[in-house]
Amino acid sequence: MHFPSWRCIDFGRGKKGNTQITSRSSLSTRLFILVLVAVLPLTAILFYNLYSIRLAKEREVHAEAFRTGQLAALEMQRLLGGLENTLSGIAAAPAVQNLDPVACNTYMARAGARLPEFAGIAVLDASGVIKCWQEETAIGISLADRAYVKESLGGRFSVGEFTEGRVSHQKVLPVSVPIIDDAGKVTGVVAGSLDLAWLQQKVRERTFPADGNLTIADRNGVILARHPEPERFVGTTIPEQFQYLVHSERPGTTELTSQDGTRRILAYFPPSKSQPGLYISAGISTAAEYAAVTRAMYYGAAGAIAAAALALTLAIVTGRFSIRRPVKHLLRTVEAWRKQDETARTGMSHANGEFGQLGAAIDAYMDELVLARQRSRKEEEQRSVLMRELDHRVKNLLATVQAVARASFRSSALDPSTLETFNHRLAAMGEAHALLMKDAWQSAPLRDVVITAIRPFDTAQPSRFSVTGPELTMNSTAALALGMSLHELCTNAVKYGALRSDDGTIRIQWRIEDGEARMLHFDWIELDGPPIIPPTNSGFGSAMIERMLGSQIGGTVEVSYEQDGFKFHLIVPVSNVELVS
Repeated sequence: MHFPSWRCIDFGRGKKGNTQITSRSSLSTRLFILVLVAVLPLTAILFYNLYSIRLAKEREVHAEAFRTGQLAALEMQRLLGGLENTLSGIAAAPAVQNLDPVACNTYMARAGARLPEFAGIAVLDASGVIKCWQEETAIGISLADRAYVKESLGGRFSVGEFTEGRVSHQKVLPVSVPIIDDAGKVTGVVAGSLDLAWLQQKVRERTFPADGNLTIADRNGVILARHPEPERFVGTTIPEQFQYLVHSERPGTTELTSQDGTRRILAYFPPSKSQPGLYISAGISTAAEYAAVTRAMYYGAAGAIAAAALALTLAIVTGRFSIRRPVKHLLRTVEAWRKQDETARTGMSHANGEFGQLGAAIDAYMDELVLARQRSRKEEEQRSVLMRELDHRVKNLLATVQAVARASFRSSALDPSTLETFNHRLAAMGEAHALLMKDAWQSAPLRDVVITAIRPFDTAQPSRFSVTGPELTMNSTAALALGMSLHELCTNAVKYGALRSDDGTIRIQWRIEDGEARMLHFDWIELDGPPIIPPTNSGFGSAMIERMLGSQIGGTVEVSYEQDGFKFHLIVPVSNVELVS
């Protein structure tokens, strides 16, 4: 009896024959992958959100740095504007306009005492020579070579470059305005030296964020004031790699590592090409500003990794204890059944979850299968007894028919050979019957049908028969019809054909030809026998063959009596003779 194979779980066999779950179908692996697929997008979303927060913070810091730098630049513009107004007021004083040495020196001494932002203020004539100063020792010194003096003699306010004062010998930033008379003519220059110590003090009064910086430099990038570490940087030139900021066309922000090694978002404001001015930059430390965001990113990343690790660990533990264990238990039960232990059961119930339901279903199926096998064995035993009884009765019936025929033919005038032929036909029917009994009258292999039919005639050594052809299982009707027909062909070969002489041979062969309908071609070919004399009419044997093969299996028979021997060719659809399972 054929039983259905297990399909609940994908079983495989290892090298040692042990049942195992293939890795590709492992539920634990699938669970792990499922959790991984679920965790990865969440982790990606978390990191994307953290990254978005970081970008937003960057934009915020850039904007804050720009506002800080812009405020410092505006303050310096107001400072320069105030210096210009102060110097312009001095230039408009009568004592300065007239260049009266005594009155001018007296006036400049009083003005210098009230203006602490200046290290010194000088009045120059149109040739650039100092005409009055707070101290008379500076009178007569020429500053005509200074660029800011030349610019103011051209009629405009000028901001010079970092320099060491020729008179004061201090580090200063010179600024100057032209002296213009009532006729609008430039008659001289009022030049003031902005005290950088005073400027640095103004910078110190500002409030700065942690690790923030502010740099004030002249048009060439020489630092005038700075926070922090002014003593380190004032008087030095901004390095070449940062000079592009000093000479930039417009203000902006950038992220860089400052000269002091701090990473900052830097807002820079280059001096205007059309108006006198200074270079201003203000920086905000990325470490200080990004500290909270960085901590959030670290905590978020750590939390995401921890959550992912926990989820994957739970998936592994769940797979091991909730999937692998019950599956292995199911496999052990199935393996016991493979070893013919019909008492093996999973012992699982619905309380054990889905696998418990599966185990309970397997146990119920096994119980049904055991009952079915028991019933099948009983039915098989009953069938075997009936078949043996049937075989016995058929043989008795054939023996009785044979005895009746023998008694009837003995008292008649028939040829004794007729009785012999009749007995042989009954024997062929008995052989075919015995062959079919092996498979409960359902089928017989074509080769076995042929071998059984020719066995009584295949007594020579070596055999005079050759049998070739593909495997084909025949149904009972076709097996009986072909077996009887082969017996008739053997009988005719003994009487008239190849088996009549010692040299004759018979070739039995068949093939299956594919087409619109698969056809079986069966050939009986006699060779090297005595000369063949075609019969004048069809005998009983030939008629029986054509009738049995034609009416019972729907075949077409072709016979030919050729010089080299008798030939028999049967063509029949395979579907008419093949056993349909």
